[in-house]
Amino acid sequence: MIKKILETKGYSTIPLKKTKSQHLVGVFEVNDLEGLFLIDTGASNSCIRLDMESEFSLIAKESSMELSGAGNEKLNAKPTAKSRISYKGGFIMKLKFFMLDMTSINNSLADQGSENIDGILGADFLKRTNALIDYNSKKLYLKV
Repeated sequence: MIKKILETKGYSTIPLKKTKSQHLVGVFEVNDLEGLFLIDTGASNSCIRLDMESEFSLIAKESSMELSGAGNEKLNAKPTAKSRISYKGGFIMKLKFFMLDMTSINNSLADQGSENIDGILGADFLKRTNALIDYNSKKLYLKV
């Protein structure tokens, strides 16, 4: 029912998967390469694993900065130039990512029986796409 209503208002539907750690993840393409991205309403910025810079054809900017995680941990991040983000070949938008070491994040997910992620789609992406998340049906609705 909600899908039909949102589709008439111009929203696209993207299926998500719930991990064993209870996170929602989806497969998106960044610069035409598929990756698994965690949907994180609490993250201010979208991020990609630092070790995936060349695979995703990211262009890092010279400067780096400190970002804060949910705890007291400070994360060293490198901003990128805008990249193309799409779903199944359909262009969504251009988005600037922050590259950071996600080893501790992926280790924590692995400890909970979840697979590794390549990045995080945060509030910057969710706000600009007018995202709506339906946790029950595991769907992400985007209007771009």
